[in-house]
Amino acid sequence: MSRFAPRLPARLAPLWAARSGREKGLLVLALVGVLAYAGHAALSSLPAGSEPFAAAKPGPNLLRLPPITPVDAATWRSAAVEQGLALTRIEVTARGITTHGEAPSPEAFSDFARWAAQHGWWAVAWQLERREGQSLALAAHWRSQLERPASEPASGAESNSGPVAESAPLDTTATATESR
Repeated sequence: MSRFAPRLPARLAPLWAARSGREKGLLVLALVGVLAYAGHAALSSLPAGSEPFAAAKPGPNLLRLPPITPVDAATWRSAAVEQGLALTRIEVTARGITTHGEAPSPEAFSDFARWAAQHGWWAVAWQLERREGQSLALAAHWRSQLERPASEPASGAESNSGPVAESAPLDTTATATESR
């Protein structure tokens, strides 16, 4: 009996016992060689002690994001009218834009949200409430940046065009109510 008695699953134990001592030694030696090679490959792919990790390049979809355009209430109102919305109030704050108004249907709001996204503004919270007639009362909050740590300074085109100086966790709630 060998001094090395490995614990093997029940199906493999008879196969291991049937092998000669020389064959067992070669298999153990091959296993050690494979593990050494795998360890060497893993360690050689890491950067040296003083080298930083290489930053991942942004994906192609991220590079195709639209630029953030400055908020102009007249432009937003005219775009809303083109989509069938009637915006009664547009508030610009450091945390984004809040719009209030009426929409004939949820699809009209979706079309307006698509227009806003093409201009770099994303609806992160909205509420559609059915009124007595066919119209929907709407309130929506828009952000130009979906993620940026509060400690990171604004950079690039975002700092010049958007009112977002620092961000907080996003409120991604959506509610829809119907009143009669």
